[in-house]
Amino acid sequence: MPKMKSKRGAVKRFKFTANGKVKKWNQNTSHLSHNKTHKMIRHNRKARYLNPVMGKKMTALVSK
Repeated sequence: MPKMKSKRGAVKRFKFTANGKVKKWNQNTSHLSHNKTHKMIRHNRKARYLNPVMGKKMTALVSK
């Protein structure tokens, strides 16, 4: 039986911190920014962390 492959889309979108949290970057940042508020653009610059339940699911997808 061959090795299980990790989901490549998840590998590219999520990073794991040393404490086991899952870090993600925000959507709605790439284009059409003239329609978005300055507050939305400013807040979307920073990365966010997934909640622990979703973090477990992402860990399962990435670490196969």
